[in-house]
Amino acid sequence: MTKRGKNQRYSKQVKLEAIRRVLENDESVQSVVDDMGIRHRDNVYVWIKKYKKNGKSAFERSIGPTYKDSYSASISEEVNALRLEVDALKKYLQILQKGG
Repeated sequence: MTKRGKNQRYSKQVKLEAIRRVLENDESVQSVVDDMGIRHRDNVYVWIKKYKKNGKSAFERSIGPTYKDSYSASISEEVNALRLEVDALKKYLQILQKGG
């Protein structure tokens, strides 16, 4: 396996293969790390913990529609709030310009 940068991310397949080798084949974490070129053995321990808690789904990376919808809604709310603020400031400016 090729060496990568400091903040390397491993694919779901790499994580599951490392976990399989440790849990099913009874290989040591250190031998799996050395053989697969994983930067830190702590990574494998973390992956195993996540796998035991959530299974394969622990390594799914997706942004669900609820995030997208709430993000759009919050932008819309922000735009509306800014429009109200601009209108209020315009009225205030008109009052100041009239000498009031």
